[in-house]
Amino acid sequence: VGCFVGGASAAVWMLTQMLFSVSSGTSTDGTLPIAVLLGMATAVLLTGALHEDGFADTCDGLGGGWNAEERLRIMKDSRIGTYGALGLVFVVLLKFFALLQIETEILPWVWIAGHAFSRFVSISQLRFASYVQDPAKSKSGSMTEFSGVDLIINAVFGLLPLLFIGNQVWMGLLAVALVWWLSLVYFKRKLGGVTGDCLGATQQLSEVVFYLCLGLMLVFN
Repeated sequence: VGCFVGGASAAVWMLTQMLFSVSSGTSTDGTLPIAVLLGMATAVLLTGALHEDGFADTCDGLGGGWNAEERLRIMKDSRIGTYGALGLVFVVLLKFFALLQIETEILPWVWIAGHAFSRFVSISQLRFASYVQDPAKSKSGSMTEFSGVDLIINAVFGLLPLLFIGNQVWMGLLAVALVWWLSLVYFKRKLGGVTGDCLGATQQLSEVVFYLCLGLMLVFN
């Protein structure tokens, strides 16, 4: 899924870059902001903003609840609160500006790798934490039956695109590994485990941190 979503985003980005280049009659140097925005919008449309919704719910629950029960209750509320709204604004802006810093030659692979790798990272948390919601009432309930074979398949598709980026990928890998560990520890302490919303939050954080690290590596190099 991640490879498909990232590939579609990259395809829309490349098409937009080409169209603006043809319409202006000159070659386009660097990444156009409108192309990045349309690529990001493509990912949101294809996934129905599932992970963004989970991230916002997690921000609301962890920001507004005083205990695990209250946090879980808030996370089930379909209405978005202040914490969720601010969190979404920050994560979307960080993604946008980070992607603008990445070289056009590798950006398609970075987009594919970012979506695929972040999904592998988030779903792997199910192997290390209890699922604290009723699976039958959760949009992500089917993922609770996550086997070792499923993990291996997700690992292959999540890690393979990283090979096409280059040596600068190592910083992104280390940073995302830290996000995985810190978020897992935090969810266990605040909720007693993870929920589908938590997995969405981990995916969003992993994706944006991956882009930020690659952007920083390219800027300083």
